[in-house]
Amino acid sequence: MKRTSATIKALTLLLLVSFHSLSKAETIQIASGEYPPWTSQSLPGGGYINRLVSEAFKLHNIDVKFDYLPWKRALEATRIGNYHATSFWGESEERRQDFLHSQTIENIYFVFFYTKKRFNGPFKWQSLDELGRLKIGATRSYTYNDEFWRLYKQDRLRVSISNTDIDNLRKLISGTIDLFPISEFTGKYLLHRNFSPAEIESIGINTKALSEGKNYILFSKTQPDSQYYLNILNAGLEALRQEGKFRIFQEEMFK
Repeated sequence: MKRTSATIKALTLLLLVSFHSLSKAETIQIASGEYPPWTSQSLPGGGYINRLVSEAFKLHNIDVKFDYLPWKRALEATRIGNYHATSFWGESEERRQDFLHSQTIENIYFVFFYTKKRFNGPFKWQSLDELGRLKIGATRSYTYNDEFWRLYKQDRLRVSISNTDIDNLRKLISGTIDLFPISEFTGKYLLHRNFSPAEIESIGINTKALSEGKNYILFSKTQPDSQYYLNILNAGLEALRQEGKFRIFQEEMFK
C-alpha cells in the first residue's frame, strides 16, 4: 500500500507540471563538483548522483547541463542565481536560508575500512574512545563527526591526515594506517578502479556507521522557477526509485 501511494504521488506531481514542460524543450543549468563516484565530469552520466538527476529531468523532457566547479564556487554561484541548482550537498541551517532542498537523494554512511593483517578476525568497535591505540586515516576537510575531531584535538585519537581518499586507501593497504572512515560505496568504487584484486582482498569493512548524512540537490531561491524545477526533480526521483533505478545505477558504476 505504501509503495502504491508513493507511485501515485510521483505520477500526480508529474501531471501537475506536464503542461508547461511539454510545450517546449528546456535546459536546466546545474553547478556540481568532483566527488567520484557520486559526481564527476569524467564518469558516464556525470557520476551516480548526477546521472539520477539527469534521468529524473529527462522523464519530463528537460535536459541538464552540468558545470563542474570547485565546491565552494559552485555553491556561491548557485546562491546568487548563476545556476538553477547545485549537486549535491548535505544539510545545514545556513543552506536552508539560501536554498530550496530537494527530497533526500542519498543517505551517505561513513564506515571504517581496515587492513585485515592488523587484526585477528573481523574488526569491531563500539565507541571512538576504544580506538586510541590504532592509526586512523582521514581526508583533509572532511567532517566525519564532531566527536571524531574532538578526540583528535584531545590527543585521544591518532589521526593521519591526507589530501585524498585514494591516498588513505594506499596507506591502508601498505599498513601505514589501520583504519580509514569512508562511505562504503565510495570506498568500494575507488578500490575497484585503482587497486589489484589481491590489494582489495587485504581490506575489510566494518559496516557500523561512524556518521550518516542526508544529501540533497539545492535550488537557488533567487531563481523564480526554482520551485517548479524542484517539483519536477522530486517527481522524477520518486519514479526512478520505484523502478529500482537507484540500485541499478549504483551497480553499473562497477562495470
